[in-house]
Amino acid sequence: MRRFAPQLFAPVFGIAVLLFSVLSALAQTTGRPTSQQQVQNREWSRAHPERANFGNYERELERARIAMRNDFRQLQLVNNQLMLRVFRPTLPETQKITNKEIRSSLGEIKKLAERLRLNFGFAKLKPAFASELELAKGLDRLDDAVMSFVNNPMFQQPRVYDVELATKAEKDIGEVLELTEALRKLTQE
Repeated sequence: MRRFAPQLFAPVFGIAVLLFSVLSALAQTTGRPTSQQQVQNREWSRAHPERANFGNYERELERARIAMRNDFRQLQLVNNQLMLRVFRPTLPETQKITNKEIRSSLGEIKKLAERLRLNFGFAKLKPAFASELELAKGLDRLDDAVMSFVNNPMFQQPRVYDVELATKAEKDIGEVLELTEALRKLTQE
């Protein structure tokens, strides 16, 4: 057995080295596509654009979902903070709010609502408010519209599409946009 092992070792080692060098040479040459393969890949990408950038599409879709989720949360936070400062100014942690701060918060709410409207694909509604809107009542209506939008069951079960709930969400976000515009005009005076 001892005599056999040294004799067997040299050929097995030689074959392994030869196999390793051939495989590494093949791996180096097949890594780069030839010009013919590049042309074929380009033609396939043109013929199948929906598949060509599938990885990028998935990443962009995930980024859009995260941005929508953040806008959704931020809309609630800005609205809650505004309502707290307007309707509960006697709390120790809140200060009296100025018209400029109200206008700023309304601008932020409008920006977030507009992005959500666009991302959900809701139509832009025509303004229907008259100029006889009071600030306190208008802010109360704005809070109701924002809360109605964010508490819509359509957002609790996103895989189920209900036309009535989607129409209600579209109406609510449209009302939020209209109210923010009307209230911003009121605070400028």
